[in-house]
Amino acid sequence: MDTLHLPEHELSVRAALNCSVRVLSEEARLLLWQLAVHPGPSASWEAVMDLGRVAGEGARTDRALMELVAANLVELQGDRYGLHDLVRAFARQYVQPGPDGETAEIERATVRQVLEHQLHNVRACDRVLDQERTLPIGEPDGVTVTDPAEPGQAMAYLDEEYAAVQRGIRLAIGQGIGRYEWLLSMALVTYQWSRHLLDDALRNLWYAADAAESAAAPVDCATVHRMLAGTQWRLGKYDAAVGHLRRAVRLSKEDHSEEGRLSLARSLHRLGLTLRKQGERTGAEEALCQALELCREVSDPVGEAAALNALGALHHDRGDHEQALRLCADARGVVGRTGERGGLADVLFTLAKVHLARSERNEAVSLYRRACDIYREQENWPSEDKARLLFADVLVSAGKTDEAVRELERVIVLRELMGGEGVREVRELLEGLR
Repeated sequence: MDTLHLPEHELSVRAALNCSVRVLSEEARLLLWQLAVHPGPSASWEAVMDLGRVAGEGARTDRALMELVAANLVELQGDRYGLHDLVRAFARQYVQPGPDGETAEIERATVRQVLEHQLHNVRACDRVLDQERTLPIGEPDGVTVTDPAEPGQAMAYLDEEYAAVQRGIRLAIGQGIGRYEWLLSMALVTYQWSRHLLDDALRNLWYAADAAESAAAPVDCATVHRMLAGTQWRLGKYDAAVGHLRRAVRLSKEDHSEEGRLSLARSLHRLGLTLRKQGERTGAEEALCQALELCREVSDPVGEAAALNALGALHHDRGDHEQALRLCADARGVVGRTGERGGLADVLFTLAKVHLARSERNEAVSLYRRACDIYREQENWPSEDKARLLFADVLVSAGKTDEAVRELERVIVLRELMGGEGVREVRELLEGLR
């Protein structure tokens, strides 16, 4: 800003901005400064209106915003509002938000309002994407919450807000505001998994774990470690995942309430899944059987179905297809009574592999197709990618080459959406089929 300040020239940026700001109303100047405090890069109408609540009841934030847009100080792109970097820098350095001595207090209130708005809106989406996870966030206070009705709406909302929320997390970390360091990171992680944003998730969760260890209850710390493990698992780092899951098991055992037993069940379930990946089938079965028993004790049908499905997959690995089929059929019956679509897709996927191993290809094709459709409905890109790739192989073996080509074309789309890794290999498969 100082470099661009040329007092002897009419083109001085600081002078031009100063002229624009000087004629603003008091409310508009305050809002401009608040938008500069907002981490950016842009904010929705609702988020901007929530900033106005800092000024108290009766604030005409809508009028102040339109004043800023008319003055070309705020840019309107689509339905989002943002500041040019020069305007942001000028507002932070030269705009006075209120009476002398109150700037720090106004800034704390503004930051809290930004992060509280983000937290409750991200959590509203997360409730739709993962109905089982609980977080000690509380009810919204003084912020507007948009409640999505189904996963597609939740994912679309987070697609639009993701950059701002990531900056919000960095803001919370930079200012050491523990509540948002860990809760905002946790509320975002299901979306990040579905969009294959694993490096972002891992960075956020390292900070979340530190913040939770000093501020959260043991079962909440266990949840953070399960999310860290889930991220490492998706990155193929199974040893690291096991370490976090054993920590989650220990933390869960510190709480003897029903909530603690439920946390223990979920930690053991994920530990069993990870040990299976490492080929430690005996340890995996032991952990999964304990998880199943606990889920039944605390009446958690979604967890019960997941544990049954994992045990079915373990028996499929051993070649015991009859037992695998029985366990997965039980899982399908349990999850079918819950309405949990993601869990149902997981069970159908395992059942498809079991039926294929039993040379029941027609049944496997039907199950793969249904699982893929649900993963797509849920916008779970990594799971859909995995299921469609296997499904394409089955279709090729069944002589349904045209259908296999369509599945692989969808896999390419998914992989391009997730950064492009593995696209060339799928293109080569496609070339071999055409």
